[in-house]
Amino acid sequence: MAGGTNYRPFAPEIWSSYVKVYFQNKMFASKHFMNFSSDLKGGGDMITIPHLTKGPAVGSFTTTTGAITDFIVVETRTQLTINNWKYSSKKFSDFEWGRIANNYNLQNMYLQNDIAYRLADKFEVDLLNQQLSTIYPHTGTSAVQISNTAIQEAIRITATYSVEADGLAWFLHPNAFYGELLRKNQFYDASQFGRPVQSAGLYQPIGNLYGMPLYITNNIPTGSGIGGDGYPSTSHVNLLVHKRTIVYAIGNIDGMGIGPRLKTMPVADAAAFRVIGDLAYGIKTTDNYGGVRMVSDT
Repeated sequence: MAGGTNYRPFAPEIWSSYVKVYFQNKMFASKHFMNFSSDLKGGGDMITIPHLTKGPAVGSFTTTTGAITDFIVVETRTQLTINNWKYSSKKFSDFEWGRIANNYNLQNMYLQNDIAYRLADKFEVDLLNQQLSTIYPHTGTSAVQISNTAIQEAIRITATYSVEADGLAWFLHPNAFYGELLRKNQFYDASQFGRPVQSAGLYQPIGNLYGMPLYITNNIPTGSGIGGDGYPSTSHVNLLVHKRTIVYAIGNIDGMGIGPRLKTMPVADAAAFRVIGDLAYGIKTTDNYGGVRMVSDT
């Protein structure tokens, strides 16, 4: 029954590729934002992201000479650094280790629904919390429910800062959507939202709001004293944001490839073994005016 070589499930050479797939399947918010992970396939921990300068208005040639006036490009850039290293760990006694050694389905449940899920969920929380101190425009208040006025104001603000509508998406907490917004007649029309059944903890697009994709997730951060609003802990900071505003990269840990890694190791001074899934990543805001925070009271 001891946890010897013949009784070790979760072998990294077998399960690591599965963990990467399970991890990707559990992520949803990240699929909206720009992913620079492929730049780290060869290793390293830093990516330089240029801010492409938009050119001038279309000009006219000088008809007699064909001369043009040059537009001098001066690029700025953002450094994205892999500076987060997270883990999810399970400890098994040799007795329990032996009991699940040949139980493929049980091993798979631990990997898919626990280790991979927890790593993905933590990453998504950090991704959506990135807005709190880095996206400046905001509307709404913790004193009232989110309203059509706040929704329209968020759209107006993005237009003011020349944020392209193509690429914008809404991220709302279930309380803000189901408990506040959806109760208003102008948002109840099924042609606007559709009628899918969705658990609050899942993160899926459920339709469009003013022509932009709408996503619901429990990972929307709570308020914490931003601006002049006290933002009690019951309030949520929802978001309208462009896909280029927040970028991320998932690191290549120890040459194991991009994504989470799986390791097993004995526990010192105990008849036990430990299974660890770990993940390295970096998140960066490239445009402080590329989105709008929308506060709701629940």
